Amino acid sequence: MTEWEYRTFKIEYDKKQYKNWVVERAEKPPMVGLQAILEEHGSRGWELVSLEAEHYEISVGFGKYFMDPTVYRATFKRCVKE
Repeated sequence: MTEWEYRTFKIEYDKKQYKNWVVERAEKPPMVGLQAILEEHGSRGWELVSLEAEHYEISVGFGKYFMDPTVYRATFKRCVKE
């Protein structure tokens, strides 16, 4: 039977400094840009399983409400090496 390991983390939109999607890391500079985040994990054998909006920002414009995601929860998996 195939065994999997999973990794989950949040990807936040940074309006001020980067104006892009960012993953903060404890001892390294942040990863910036959704493409860079996906490529970094993909190059290490992680497969994106789910990308769910976790937090929204609501704004009003021309009589309508807009809900824009500001935080996503990403879940990756990869096969455990034996």
